[in-house]
Amino acid sequence: MDKRYLPHSPSEQLAQRRALAAELAQQPAMPIPDVLRKTRTALRLTIAEYAGLCGVSSRTLADIERGHTSPTLSSVEKLLRPVGLTVGAVTAPKNL
Repeated sequence: MDKRYLPHSPSEQLAQRRALAAELAQQPAMPIPDVLRKTRTALRLTIAEYAGLCGVSSRTLADIERGHTSPTLSSVEKLLRPVGLTVGAVTAPKNL
């Protein structure tokens, strides 16, 4: 856990995760780098901690979050699976 923060109690952790899930559900077209950064920071994890949890290098995660690298679908799945998220497709509204 990021040492700049005091640890959450279990009930606070649950509330934080529910709030994160609700926020992500309201914005289904959010770009993957934004989803990853928002998820990691909401869970109060450093890049190194989150990368270790997901089985990717810190450099890879940092590059994806900054938009310097386009992740493969398998990388995105590796980055979302540990926190219970999945990849989905959203259709864009047609401009009439």
